[in-house]
Amino acid sequence: MKVFGLVLLAPTCLVSYFISSGDNGVAIAADLMFYITAIALYLFPSIYAAAVEPIPPRRIFLINLLTGWTLIGWCVAYYLALRGLGGQQVEEEISNRG
Repeated sequence: MKVFGLVLLAPTCLVSYFISSGDNGVAIAADLMFYITAIALYLFPSIYAAAVEPIPPRRIFLINLLTGWTLIGWCVAYYLALRGLGGQQVEEEISNRG
């Protein structure tokens, strides 16, 4: 899922963007598909972290949400999601408190 999601979302978003001109049913469906895939592509680091980590870290979501519109912010959130250390840190904090 590390790269497969990006390989699937990016072309789908691009193709649906080019098909979405017009007022017919196909164009409206492509327009809807574009918005769904664009949001999923924007939030992909958060989606990946939530799918992989047992306790998804909030900092990846916050970095992705607040700075993901920049390429650097999105890459930082994706890097943190790939590292996968957020869940371990949260579990250690929970075990230290209990």
